[in-house]
Amino acid sequence: MVPLIGAGFAALVFVASLVISARQLASHAALEAAGHRVGVWESSQALLEAARLGTEIERLAAGRPGAARAVALRYDILWSRLVALQEGDGETHRSPTLLSVRADLPALFTILAAIETVPAAHLAGDALAIGRAHDALAALVLRLGDANRALQHDQRRGTEEAAVGLRRLHRAFALSLVGLIASATLLSALLYLLWRRASGLLQRAEAAQARAGMSERLLRVVVDALPVMVSAHDREGRFVLANAALAGFHRTTEANLVGQGIADATGTAEDAADIAAALASGTQLPFREVSAIGPDGTQRILLTTTAPVADPGTPASAVVRISLDISERKEAEEQIRYMAEHDSLTGLANRLLFTRRLNHALAEGGMVALHLIDLDDFKDVNDTMGHAAGDALLMAATSRMRACLKPGDMLARLGGDEFAVVQVGITRVDEADAAAARIVRALGAPYAIDGASVPAGASVGIAIGPADGVDGPSMLQRADIALYRAKAAGRGQSRRFSCTMAAALTDQRRLETDVQQALERGELHFDYQPKFRLSDLSLSGCEALLRWTHPTRGEVPPNIFVPAAERAGLSVRLARVTLEMALRQQQAWRAQGYGIAVAVNLSARHIVSGQAPDLLRDALEATGCRAERLEIEVTEDVFIRDPEAAAKTLAKLREIGVRLALDDFGTGYASLGYLQQLPFDVIKLDRSFVAGLGTSLRTERIVDAVVRIAHGLGARLVAEGVESAVHLARLRDIGCDEGQGYLLGRPLAPEALARLMVPAAAPAVRGGAGASLITAA
Repeated sequence: MVPLIGAGFAALVFVASLVISARQLASHAALEAAGHRVGVWESSQALLEAARLGTEIERLAAGRPGAARAVALRYDILWSRLVALQEGDGETHRSPTLLSVRADLPALFTILAAIETVPAAHLAGDALAIGRAHDALAALVLRLGDANRALQHDQRRGTEEAAVGLRRLHRAFALSLVGLIASATLLSALLYLLWRRASGLLQRAEAAQARAGMSERLLRVVVDALPVMVSAHDREGRFVLANAALAGFHRTTEANLVGQGIADATGTAEDAADIAAALASGTQLPFREVSAIGPDGTQRILLTTTAPVADPGTPASAVVRISLDISERKEAEEQIRYMAEHDSLTGLANRLLFTRRLNHALAEGGMVALHLIDLDDFKDVNDTMGHAAGDALLMAATSRMRACLKPGDMLARLGGDEFAVVQVGITRVDEADAAAARIVRALGAPYAIDGASVPAGASVGIAIGPADGVDGPSMLQRADIALYRAKAAGRGQSRRFSCTMAAALTDQRRLETDVQQALERGELHFDYQPKFRLSDLSLSGCEALLRWTHPTRGEVPPNIFVPAAERAGLSVRLARVTLEMALRQQQAWRAQGYGIAVAVNLSARHIVSGQAPDLLRDALEATGCRAERLEIEVTEDVFIRDPEAAAKTLAKLREIGVRLALDDFGTGYASLGYLQQLPFDVIKLDRSFVAGLGTSLRTERIVDAVVRIAHGLGARLVAEGVESAVHLARLRDIGCDEGQGYLLGRPLAPEALARLMVPAAAPAVRGGAGASLITAA
């Protein structure tokens, strides 16, 4: 923009200089004309001719021959000079003096006219004619002289003025010349700048062209390197570009594709329709999945889109198509979907697919039967024969259940040994009962696993929709209630949900609410089962037994309200409360001077989950008690759920300082390996072994072996269920350390148990039999 403005300015200066120069030349010419052409020459010539005319008149007066003719000639010449003076010679400049002279010319012409007749009069003998001629000519010469002098004076003044004007013109001309030089210089500079700019633009254009070429090559490399198929087409659908992926997919080359119609190359009219639609709409088409024949002849799935290409404000003249072969991804998605909806072991539908199919069946209307199936004693097979045998049992059970179903029914594995069947297309309730009976009968036959015959069975709970529920959750809830009733009725049973079961469920929910309120109100309390040293029957400790006296139900046993608390999500809170209650009671006894160990049961779930150490620390901090007089009892089923997690938790409990007791030893779960890994302080022999003492030699030998094992591991053995003198005597003979049971003492309230205690410094006193066996301790 700046060079253009500069060029305009230079051109303006140049034109102005030319105009000034032209005007200067014109002024110069005018000045010269003013200096030279002001009538001086004409007046001088007229004056000269007047003198010559006077001479010829003198000759005429002298009678010279030819004088008359000479007078007439000079007369004519003088007349012409005056005419010339009057008319001028086309000059453009007339001075005031010249104008004045010319104004006086008519008088001169009158005087001159008087001389015209002189020759004739003289020849006629007029003696006065020559005198009149001299007078007239003298008057004419006088007036011509005055005029000539005035014109000469005017000429001199004009010449001087012309000289001054010429000097001014010379200066102006010099300035215009400088302007011309300056404008030429400026124009040259501007032309140089424009040349530089044009050269720069040319270089940039060449560089841009080179970059465009490089970009085009790079784009081509990128397009050919893409794992997607890319092509460009004109308005008629002909190929104008195809990358390597597309050419490879069609087993051809780009050269063969260019110029072909897309329908001819792909064999489908849908592609041509996509191009027409993109050109008509002027917008990119949504991605869609299309089928195509791959290079190996197999059916492939392509994800394809078509986008128009157009300059702004003009219709699209071409399109670009992009296609991605997603066949493997689709297969993977199907596989992932299958894995997400099916059980990995049996291949059955899992809970996710089962729930969706159940809801769909209920939404379609009609009668739907839901069967919840639980394999009986499956955990025993898993624990005794291993997980491989358990998996084989599940596979065999799956095969048997499939054989019991009709087309349209769905079998699903919900987890573990729990299965479900969605039975559709039934019109009567007894059809569901018949299906459940077939399943129970098929699963009740023994299984051949690892060369052994494994007895098994199944329990089935049935819910009928829409009578028992219009959605999946309600149907599952009612079928689960029916399954619970079936299991409670014994092995190999099926039960259909009924309103009485619903009442039982309502009662169960009410019990859960009551347990929560009992915790909030502090209605739970402990009775304490005393433990005695069998060597001298002195009090060695006690076991805290949780009790709940319900305002309306009366005494509710722990095996009823503890599961209710767990179902209500109160297990952690219940464990914290029981620990704090036991520690505070122990603290109260210590304040009275009694030091006694208290054993508290912790649920297996708190051991396996790793919550027990934190619960114990919180309770110790809340009560300010020490841990060394607290004993934590755990049952053998902690080793079923997760032996490694249980071992870690028990080790942390020992680090805190409590003693560990293995409760109900011998019920079939624990192994000697666990006893070796976890050095329990106490092993409690289950009452089932104590009951056989005195009647079964085999039982006595087992108890003797357990005593030796406990002692070998550095643990004390406590016998449970000591209810007769024979039990007491045989346990003493075998070497059992401690015992508890109705023979030695029933569970007592804290105040009653305190009466059996003696201060730590007082001696123990042996007493008689039964509850009064200990009179002081």
